[in-house]
Amino acid sequence: MSDNQGRGDRGIDMGRSTQGAPLNVEDLYGFLEGTWQFERKVHDTLLGQEGDCIGVAQFYANGNTLNYEEEGELTMGEIVVSTERKYLYKFIAPSMAEVRFSDGRFFHVLDLTKGMVRVEHQCGDDTYHGVYRVVEPRMWLSVWRIIGPRKSQVITTRYLRVTAN
Repeated sequence: MSDNQGRGDRGIDMGRSTQGAPLNVEDLYGFLEGTWQFERKVHDTLLGQEGDCIGVAQFYANGNTLNYEEEGELTMGEIVVSTERKYLYKFIAPSMAEVRFSDGRFFHVLDLTKGMVRVEHQCGDDTYHGVYRVVEPRMWLSVWRIIGPRKSQVITTRYLRVTAN
């Protein structure tokens, strides 16, 4: 077991909160659409490094899809690099979306009707275990634990709403 598994301050447990039950989301499109600031903690046990990433994420409408684009700055020790990510959220129901990579490949299904969901994605020999949790109307969390021969990471991101569209 790596040193970050099973600890309450890191990992999959970060999706839990003492603030009570997660906030249920019936209109996922409406909840996500807009601009969000994010703060991300990266714990890489394979490399023995920890880092922070701060940036802005935007969900913007494209028909029945929300395009997700984020830009940030990752600091790991002495290294500072610019980051970006892009995803497509294709809505298959008002409360449910298929999350796809920018090239259209399937990532996972997101359904926050219960305010929290666990997802999984296999990438080669690495497995991504994720938890999404809505804390309040203007804040949600995602926690990813990546386990495999190429990666051993826990990535925790807190999103705070800036604007709604």
